[in-house]
Amino acid sequence: MSKTPRKTVLISGTSQGGIGDALAKEFHRQGLRVIATARNLAKVQHLKDLGLDVLPLDVVDHASIQDAVKSVEKFTGGKLDILINNSGNGYNQSMLDSDVDIAKKMFDVNVFAIIEVTKAFAPQLIASKGKVVNIGSIAGIIPLPWGGYYDASKAAVNHLTRALRIELAPLGVDAINITTGVVKTKFFDNLNAPKLPANSVYAPAKDLIEPVMAGAGLEEAGMEADVFAAAVVKNVLKSNSTKDQWVGGNTFIVWFASTFGWATIWDVIVPRLFKIGEVTKRIQAAGKSK
Repeated sequence: MSKTPRKTVLISGTSQGGIGDALAKEFHRQGLRVIATARNLAKVQHLKDLGLDVLPLDVVDHASIQDAVKSVEKFTGGKLDILINNSGNGYNQSMLDSDVDIAKKMFDVNVFAIIEVTKAFAPQLIASKGKVVNIGSIAGIIPLPWGGYYDASKAAVNHLTRALRIELAPLGVDAINITTGVVKTKFFDNLNAPKLPANSVYAPAKDLIEPVMAGAGLEEAGMEADVFAAAVVKNVLKSNSTKDQWVGGNTFIVWFASTFGWATIWDVIVPRLFKIGEVTKRIQAAGKSK
């Protein structure tokens, strides 16, 4: 009897220390052929050393995407079983102080690249009746302050994945959305300690706001990246995967409030979590002292 060929998974954004890195290792442990990608191959050398295939892939560069498609076609003969759209950028800043050019670049990576990469690999996914897996976030559900553009980009991921699932169904391809909670990675390290501008209207409360922008306090609630990856991979490899999987720290409370709460429930919950009342007092006090 001939062996069943190994399934192949391509993952974008697998630089060391991130979610993509953990997913690549877990798929490898489960026996799949893993194609780990990153803009800088030096950041995935550790995966190559483990026996994974690695490819350069810049998800906002058309030529880079097409080169990756051609490489995968040579590797597999024209089939791709699983595509994991994991690449993502962060941008934490108050909306009044935000730079729209930075926000647009983030949307290019977090939102538009998902569709561009999926379009490019669609023939290979259709050939294998495969799966597209997009890494969304609870930030797309709960309006976290001082990161509104990032929240919006992840809300777009959540919705685009649902639309993709409907459109891809006639082609035999599934689409899975991962509503990711807090996971212990180097995500906030890559934000370079975001600061409020000196002239920000929120400057009187910068000692409260800037630590939130830098992710302070989230580490305690975070799930270990390998635990997260094991849960995601287990679901993706099922014949009938959960289409919208919630996994990671703080996911239950966000799911519960968004499912059973009223439309403006976050107006009650979020200000308490992020000391918005104290921020208000600081700003008002500063105004009176002028």
